[in-house]
Amino acid sequence: MNRKIGMRAFSTLLAVMLVSVMMVPVMAAEEVWPSQGNEQNVQYDLEKYTVRLVDSEIPKDLISARTQAAMSSFEEEFKSVPPRYIGTAEVDISEDEKVVAYVFRVLPNGESVSYAEVVTSEENPSLEEVSSRADAWIDGPLKSKTAESLIESDIGLLSYGPTPIHTATISRTYTWIGRAYLTTTWYWDNQETNSNLDYFFTKTTLRTDPGFDISGYDPYVNCRFDVEIDSDYSVPGYYQHLPNVCVSQNNPQTTTGYTTVGLSLGTGGCALQWSTAIPDTRVELHHPDGNTYYWHEEFGFFAGCAATTFEFTPGQHSYCSQPSARDGSTYIISRAMADVSNGWVKIVDGVPYFAPSGTNSWGHLCKVKWSGGYVHT
Repeated sequence: MNRKIGMRAFSTLLAVMLVSVMMVPVMAAEEVWPSQGNEQNVQYDLEKYTVRLVDSEIPKDLISARTQAAMSSFEEEFKSVPPRYIGTAEVDISEDEKVVAYVFRVLPNGESVSYAEVVTSEENPSLEEVSSRADAWIDGPLKSKTAESLIESDIGLLSYGPTPIHTATISRTYTWIGRAYLTTTWYWDNQETNSNLDYFFTKTTLRTDPGFDISGYDPYVNCRFDVEIDSDYSVPGYYQHLPNVCVSQNNPQTTTGYTTVGLSLGTGGCALQWSTAIPDTRVELHHPDGNTYYWHEEFGFFAGCAATTFEFTPGQHSYCSQPSARDGSTYIISRAMADVSNGWVKIVDGVPYFAPSGTNSWGHLCKVKWSGGYVHT
């Protein structure tokens, strides 16, 4: 699997850019919803805990500063949220790519959600179109997620797990070829009773839209893609992976398609269950080393699933040292990456042409820390 790590150091020292960079307003109108379950009677302010940035290029340091400011403000005001892991995601892209849209929100129960749109450094997309896509995500998935969280924070559904920590979506369009979305949710098992270990889940969905399905006439169809979950991933000098992390389960296993399979990770009352489609011809699970696993999707050129939007969802279960992970430091649960290099194909005069060329691997990682003081479970 091709990997191209485009990580740059995130520095809060550049927070001063907040007053010098012109960005689109966070929300069109302020919305304030009471969170009745909070004993401090603090009102949940959508605007205060939401970041919305749209520009020709958004510096990663600005994204980090604004995200951290929203998270810190929430932690300070909503102190009665039960002890839990809280976290944010960082995009992982190459140096010749840039972020043109970013949305982040801390939900009333402490969970957070983010969206990022990525293009090549040479591209200058219509900011009106970029803004429209960001707002569609806000009015759709984010609005629904916020409403669910308000209910959970009021009636105490946090005790029923797994508990989502963060859900991140990153989108990447390859003009005339296809479009891909990677949506990943990181969970914590809040039901476990082992005072030595903490358990986590990573579930990620790669959605691929072939050019044929997007326009109706561009001849590219889905062909082959890789999805990786790496629980060993660290950012040297900044963030380490979870202490003594070990992967215990991965799903699905190597499976031939076209079919839909039911999957689960974990055991007992905190198992994570879902289903995923398997393309025609197959999905192969690979284990290159350590706690790194990836799934390779293969589509038959004439298969129906090759010419339309397809979603594939693998998952991973891991555990780590609880005393070390709850020491107040920030750790990485895992990094999820999509590799769409030569992922779409068209046939002209009997000759196959694959695109996009080069290395096209991108994704995100989840940073977490324990909030609410150290608590053995």
